[in-house]
This record gives sequence, C-alpha cells and structure tokens, in this order.
Amino acid sequence: MAKNKQRADGLYRAWYKGKQFYGKTDAEAKAKRDAYKYECEHGIEQQTPMVVFDLVSDWLKISKVGIQKSTYNQYVACMQKLTDTVGDKLVSAVTPADIKRVWLLYDGLSQSYINKAVFLYKSFFQYAIENGYCRSNPVIAPSAKPHKGTKGTHRALEPWEIELIENTPHRCQPAAMFMLKAGLRRGEALALKKENIYEGQIHIVNAVKFVSNRPVLGGTKNESSVRNVPLFDALKPFYDDMDDLLLPSAGNKLCSETAFTRAWESYMLCLSKKAGRKVDIRPHDLRHTFVSEARNKGIDIHVCMRWCGHSSERMILEIYDHVSSDREQLATDMMNGTVKEQLNQNSQTADHKENQSA
Repeated sequence: MAKNKQRADGLYRAWYKGKQFYGKTDAEAKAKRDAYKYECEHGIEQQTPMVVFDLVSDWLKISKVGIQKSTYNQYVACMQKLTDTVGDKLVSAVTPADIKRVWLLYDGLSQSYINKAVFLYKSFFQYAIENGYCRSNPVIAPSAKPHKGTKGTHRALEPWEIELIENTPHRCQPAAMFMLKAGLRRGEALALKKENIYEGQIHIVNAVKFVSNRPVLGGTKNESSVRNVPLFDALKPFYDDMDDLLLPSAGNKLCSETAFTRAWESYMLCLSKKAGRKVDIRPHDLRHTFVSEARNKGIDIHVCMRWCGHSSERMILEIYDHVSSDREQLATDMMNGTVKEQLNQNSQTADHKENQSA
C-alpha cells in the first residue's frame, strides 16, 4: 500500500468516503481510517465528533452550578492540565496513554490533589459516554493509573490518636470532636452554633471561609453539604458545655485564620506532650477518620453520603474511605466463616443464661 505524503504541518492524512483522518505518522492516519471503515461496514454507531477542549468548556459550565467559587476554581485547574495535554484531540480518541501523560503534570503534588483529579476526569469521561462522545472511559484503565502523590495526604487516624483526642481537654477539643465524630469540615465546625443543634440533630447550614485572614460566614460548600447529622452520644457532653460557638475567638466571635492556626498548633503541642511523641493531625484528617470509622462499622454508604454531604458515592469510595487492617481482618474472618461461628456461640451462651435465670 502506497505511503501518503506528509503535509506541510507535519501530519499525514488518509481518506475514506470523503472523511479525512489525521495522524503524526502515516500508519496512525491509516489506522484511524481503518477503524472508521470497520465501524461503517459492521453497522457500529458512530460517535459524535467533539474535541476535548470544547467538551471541557461545556462540562465546566454545567459543573459550576451549586458549588462554591473556590471549588470551581479547583475544577478549572485540573481540567486545564487535561486540555494542555489532549485538548485538541477528539474525545473518542483519548487513550489511557494520553491520561498517563496528563499525570506527568501532577509530579510533586499531593495524593489528595491527585485523587480529586482522578474523580474529576472519571466524571468528565462518564459525561462524555452518556452524551455519545466516546464509548469507554480511558481514566479507569489499569495502564492509566496515576503515580503516588507526595506525603502529607489526608488520612484516617490511628486508634491511639482517636483516643488521645477523646480524652485530652483543650479549647480546640470540642471542634475536633465534632469533626471526628460527625464528619464536619473545618469551616462547618467553626460556623456551628448551639442554636444549630436541636431535636437530636446537628443542622449544618453555614461554613466559615477565610478571606485575607478574615473569617467570612457563608453557605456550605455546595447544596448537598446542607444536611443534618445525628448528635451522637460522644458529642453530647460538648454540646452541653457550648455557650454559642464551638471554637470562638476573643469576644465570642468567629476565629480568624491566624487565630485558628495558632490554636490548632497549641492543640497539637498539648496532644504531643500527653502522648510522649510528636502528634501531627490536620483538621481534615478528622473528617476522613469519621468516614473510615463509619465504614469499618458497616454503615451503609448512602447513609455516609448523607451525613457527609456528598452527592456521589465515588467521593466516599475513592477519597475518604481508608480501609483499616481491622476491617480487612474482619472480611477475612467472614470469608472463613469464623465470624458466623462466633455469633452462633454468643447466641447459644445468651440462650443458656436466659434459661438458667428462668
């Protein structure tokens, strides 16, 4: 088969029934043509042609609804990396190898940031599939898996750290407990007032964000973040001791960013002194721990979504749920049948005691 002539722009072009196919090599152009020819001959439905850059623009407009500007800006930053790499390609032509090249732009960034990008890219290509722009999601292919991010990613606390927070008095302890035991974000905890807790429920309707160090009281992160969470037993003593805010500054006002940072540093020093070793916990680690503990206890994922204010279970599964060794051991025991045997033994023992008492 004759080789096509290279164009002035460096690309090769192949034709089929008046349709043009371009590639960086003659073989690539012909491969695209042959794939199209095969689909035509076998009656396979053709995908609507759309380049990544244009679809990203449409997707961002849709995603902007109902989220805060800061969150939207994170979306834009992640999608910019995608368009920088494959923006001029057809959505249907993006391969796992292309996604792997996108991850090169994330070198040196945290695992948490990479996890968020994975979630966004999966959502974007799922949107493309549902609207007929491609047939498969290149992000989920094993060969498209990103590298590990830098240390410092959010994590679930270890049991000794949880016990430390539960039993160490400090002015930050109430806020820490509401983040740890109810899954509140830092801004939600700082905005929470005693009047927002009633009828056994924590009503989360506001959040604090910092603008040039100043605390600004506004809405929650998005619409799904407006939610009610049960006032669990572990939180009731802290609720009883509340005057107004969980962590007020001087004058019972909202904490500035500097005031919160200094209070949290003091808290870490207090915990470190009691533990006899350095303790380094970030506020958002507590929310991760809440989700992981709930999942460890078998709480349904949709209940976790409601308590945390997530609209998608993928946020729980891909970012917040950290599988513990205890949960893995429980799963092993269940597969081996030892859990069922233990439950039967406990039931038989209870029946025996009840019969004796009767």
